[in-house]
Amino acid sequence: MPKPDNPAARLLLSTAIAMLGCVAVPVWAQEEAAAEVEPQTTQNAAQQVQSERENIGVVIDEDSGNVIYVYGRGEKRIGEAIAASEGGVAGADLEIRPLLRPGEILEATPGLIATQHSGGGKANQFFLRGFNLDHGTDYALYIDDMPVNFRTHGHGQGYLDVNGLIPETVGRVDYRKGPYRADTGDFSFVGASFITTHDQLQPFATAEVGSYGYRRFVAGGSVPLGNGDLLVVGQVKLNDGPWELPEDFEGYSGLVKYSAPVGDGDFQIALHVYDASWAPTEQLPERAIGTLVEDHFGTLDPTLRGYTKRQVLTANYESDDWRLTAYTQHYDWSLLSNFTYFLEDPVNGDQLRQFEERWTFGGRVERTLRPTDRLTLRAGAETRFDQIGPIGLDETIDGALEFNYNSFDINEKSIGLYAEATWEPLDRLFVTAGMRGDWYGFRTQALDGVDVWSGKANDDTFAPKIGVNYEVADGIALYANYGEGFHSNDARGVTNPTNPAPGLVKGEFEEVGFRVERGGLIFSSVYWWSSIDSELIYVGDSGAVEPSDPSKRHGYELTAFWKPNNWLAVDAVWTGSHSRFTGLPEGENFVPGALESSGELGVSAAFRQWNAAIRARYLGPHPLIEDNSQRGASTVLVNARLAWTPDDFSGFEFYGEVLNLLDSKDDDIDYFYAVRLPGEPAEGIEGRNSRIVEPRQLRVGVTKRF
Repeated sequence: MPKPDNPAARLLLSTAIAMLGCVAVPVWAQEEAAAEVEPQTTQNAAQQVQSERENIGVVIDEDSGNVIYVYGRGEKRIGEAIAASEGGVAGADLEIRPLLRPGEILEATPGLIATQHSGGGKANQFFLRGFNLDHGTDYALYIDDMPVNFRTHGHGQGYLDVNGLIPETVGRVDYRKGPYRADTGDFSFVGASFITTHDQLQPFATAEVGSYGYRRFVAGGSVPLGNGDLLVVGQVKLNDGPWELPEDFEGYSGLVKYSAPVGDGDFQIALHVYDASWAPTEQLPERAIGTLVEDHFGTLDPTLRGYTKRQVLTANYESDDWRLTAYTQHYDWSLLSNFTYFLEDPVNGDQLRQFEERWTFGGRVERTLRPTDRLTLRAGAETRFDQIGPIGLDETIDGALEFNYNSFDINEKSIGLYAEATWEPLDRLFVTAGMRGDWYGFRTQALDGVDVWSGKANDDTFAPKIGVNYEVADGIALYANYGEGFHSNDARGVTNPTNPAPGLVKGEFEEVGFRVERGGLIFSSVYWWSSIDSELIYVGDSGAVEPSDPSKRHGYELTAFWKPNNWLAVDAVWTGSHSRFTGLPEGENFVPGALESSGELGVSAAFRQWNAAIRARYLGPHPLIEDNSQRGASTVLVNARLAWTPDDFSGFEFYGEVLNLLDSKDDDIDYFYAVRLPGEPAEGIEGRNSRIVEPRQLRVGVTKRF
């Protein structure tokens, strides 16, 4: 269907679609930044014709009639990336990927696993490079250069919640492993991902329904406004899930974004909003299954509830010479949990409520200079201020307040200065060196509760980074990297007068690797080593600071992408890691939750009328406690998607997804700790606590392009 010629009509059409919540969001025009499998061929085709199917990374050569499918994994990175483990995903990689939940978009980072131990409104649990990253510690995410991780969060340090993300707005995901670049600081020690949202989308409406009460409606599109484009997207998501206690998830997300060229660069200003509520079903003591609950989908506490409200305003300007970002955020969050049931309070139970409200302000200024064709210099500064409060912990009974355990008002501020140089002393030889300094200030003011304190603390860190890569032959490059990084700790732990935690936990990473880019094959191999001073973090589940010893890890990653022709693509990753604490005796120094292996295999095929994808994900075995006497088994999940677009370009697409295709009964997450159930000893019983993966389910949808 042709686009309306009248800008006002197009604006009204787009806005009406978004407000009605009828969904859809494929691409109006594939951004120039989208990656190519074969850059020259794709670029020429893109100049010849604008495809009506750009929403799946498709470009059609008008002269030859050939269909070219754009995959971000096919980008040529030799001469651009400073480490073999850097990469990007865009185009069909994202558009035809089957997804159970938004957090799986981040699994585009090879080796990253996203799981869930509570309801669909809670942040995922992440695993990467032998680290159990909890809800985001040591793994940073930026959306349009705005840091998403929360520091000093009510539930866990580095809390990374992407449940409000609208998949159709994601233009590309770039990723890094290790702290080898100077422009990222807090939480990026193990890895970082960077989501770039679309500037333009063809107006669409999509309706999607599925098993267990799943419904999703998205609407959106862009229209010219002034010398730029206004994008409006809205999403409504409802889901009960397979649980005995219906999850009753209600999530509302929106994105309004204006983009325009300014001077030599591009300017964007965007408002993201998210509002959700849900009833979580958490991990269960396995000994309760078949006795206190009928099966793995039951609950021992049907009164649990949670909500999230988040509004983020971001402004960006980027040119060849400047990178400027400013953001402000308001956040309101509450979650009822019950992990130990009657262990602490045998009469009223151990239910608790974690809560917080905050305002965050921050930004970045970066300048790039190119004194010669072989030397590039970058220097920048980041700053952030979090006004958090009230934040704390309540003891509750069936959701009602029993007493306030603690409540605080917290200010946390930081500034980071960095510089980086990339030098090409010889043809095909690149040397990158950088440094970063960060300064943090923590202030905690007690408001109420039985366990409170007030205090101030400061900490700082300096982190050098260096990398070398050399293209030894056409399409074959070697890499070596070293970098130091850190994550901050919760301000309540840092200012605790009896057992203060360090403000910044520091560590180092090294890796060597190579990358092959030949024909339709891209292959990279990396071996890495890491050490970190302490995995001391504030544990929101218990409302306490729990220290750990220093740790060391090493491992490998094998990543491949193969596109033998213009319709088939295969991607794969396999990782292995060895993780140990350094301060514990041999045999008692295993790191709980550290995956020993992981892998993923994806196959996609795209034709004029059909596209299909199937993905298998493997979460490997892992110790559950330090002596390795309790272990978590591996989990395999397979998801598939099939879509049909009528060849007359009527604007419709029909699709279906089968999630957990093989109906696996494996665990999504597992732990080993003490829980007390009714009638058990006062000290409780140590045992396995797990949450099963969601069973096989079908989702079908229809998209209409306008």
